[in-house]
Amino acid sequence: MGKEQLITKLKKGSMCITAFCLLAMLCNLAAAIIPPLLTEHNRTYVGNIKIAVDMLTKISLCRRSVSSFILAAVMLLAALMFFRIAKDGMPFSMKNAKTVRIISYLFLLNVIAPSAAVYAICRSGPDTVAASNLSALMEGLLFLFIAHIIRYGAMLQQESDETL
Repeated sequence: MGKEQLITKLKKGSMCITAFCLLAMLCNLAAAIIPPLLTEHNRTYVGNIKIAVDMLTKISLCRRSVSSFILAAVMLLAALMFFRIAKDGMPFSMKNAKTVRIISYLFLLNVIAPSAAVYAICRSGPDTVAASNLSALMEGLLFLFIAHIIRYGAMLQQESDETL
């Protein structure tokens, strides 16, 4: 397969991934907004037991909503990056490296932000707030490493372009 064919496939594939990322962003926004709205309308209090369950539901919804908002931002940034790739045909650029680095920071933010939001909104003590989200920590570190790889690729691309 030649260089031009590869770039054409890269552009087409990137446009498809852009559409999927935008769809995932909309799903994450819906997951962040709709469940809390539905639970606000369906509240019934029958004794202290229902109140305790309601607090756990509130904590869970708060944590999931904050996480879903962060993931929606990740998907928006990914869509913008893949749209750039679809337009230019160049995955190795400093802009893409910066975008992936920001995505890694958002994943790292997702480690603590949901728990911090639960504490701020629900005023729950440390016994109800999880310390961290291990998968978000691993994702953040992975994307940070991938950002360095893309940055290195962009440097090599720049050197190659200057040589020609």
